[in-house]
Amino acid sequence: MPRVKSFSRGGILVDSFRSLTGSQPIRPLFLPSLAVIPLTQYTGARAEWMVNVGESVAEDQVLARGLFSGDLDIHSPIPGRILEFREIPLPGGVVSSAALVQLEGEFGRTGHPVTKKEWASVSDEELLDRVRKAGIFLESSPLDPRRNLESLSPMIETLVVNALQPEPYLTLSLNLQDQRSEALVEGIRILQKLFRPRQTHYVSDPDHPDLWVKRFSAELEGVVLHALSFKYPQSQEGLLLQTIGVSVAPGMGSKVLILDVSSVLAIRDAVVEAKPQVEKTIVVSGRGVQHPGVYLVRIGTPLVQLLKDVGGLHPGEHKILIGGPFQGHSVDLLSTPVLKSTQAVLVLEKDEVNQSLERPCIRCGQCVTSCPVGLEPLNLHKALTQGNIALAREEGLGFCIECGICSYVCPSRVPLVSEFQNAKERVHGV
Repeated sequence: MPRVKSFSRGGILVDSFRSLTGSQPIRPLFLPSLAVIPLTQYTGARAEWMVNVGESVAEDQVLARGLFSGDLDIHSPIPGRILEFREIPLPGGVVSSAALVQLEGEFGRTGHPVTKKEWASVSDEELLDRVRKAGIFLESSPLDPRRNLESLSPMIETLVVNALQPEPYLTLSLNLQDQRSEALVEGIRILQKLFRPRQTHYVSDPDHPDLWVKRFSAELEGVVLHALSFKYPQSQEGLLLQTIGVSVAPGMGSKVLILDVSSVLAIRDAVVEAKPQVEKTIVVSGRGVQHPGVYLVRIGTPLVQLLKDVGGLHPGEHKILIGGPFQGHSVDLLSTPVLKSTQAVLVLEKDEVNQSLERPCIRCGQCVTSCPVGLEPLNLHKALTQGNIALAREEGLGFCIECGICSYVCPSRVPLVSEFQNAKERVHGV
């Protein structure tokens, strides 16, 4: 078992809430009778519809094509009929065209025996084609999440598999590495064949030493294992690479590929089973939900059905988030569907959410002490309050990793990370 490490500057220790879902088996949920499938499956998505209202579609059929290299195709998660196209709001303030598919007809893949495809002896071009056809959203890619794998090969020098828990409640990587370890090993081998990295690193929380020794050390010879403590935001790519000792020279980020466990498994399923990304394994957690757990759910499933299928909510007021408590987005409409980019649905009770009113900054310095990249958020806030974007950039606005710690520790409840996100959007829009 490797020595447990972490980054040294800033960050915070918080409850992981692994007790809610960390040991849960992955369970499939019911298929949606009506799938709501937006064009915008992730930030920056660019695609166009290939189907029309009234058309019957098969399971796994391409509904929308990515417009440019690196953009992802969107497949139908169920067989059915296109009822209509509708503009719908999504978390984060995005409005997207969405296809409403009513379930009907026969399944072409679900319920049928899986025929595994050979991959060890096929060409890299064939492997890349299988991945491209699957329309996989890469969760932890260090550059653009729409990254085109074809543009990377054979440039990768370092492959990093990130099996850390990224935020409180988000135990997905822990569940997947425990319950799909053989498939995960196969996925790593596929990536090693595809990119031939000089180094491969596997990074996880130190909770399962027996799992590491028995399942990974023997089967992944030459892969460097790292155990990093649960200290937020350890999973952030820059801090992760710094902690495991991988240095990236300026302009050399494309030489390092970081993928989380979910992405490695999606690539494996595309290569071995010819399976497009039409479903996601997600965490449903929080004290507000009746049965927290880890569930396999079809993309396009509305949250109202998802939450009903996991037993519903406890009585009372709740705050629902897509993603984690630090970087997730609030959900106002339960008609919001599960997307390719969905990792978790959190249902927090009223007393878990700090609803204090914002007050003026008292310059206590807690945000400075906790910032993991050495910024002084209070000075950034002052510059933005004065409308001085140039000064904010000098203070390091572009280096903010948007982890949300500054907002979390601020006793005045100043929404610092939202200010910084909005400011960066304005800068990029100029």
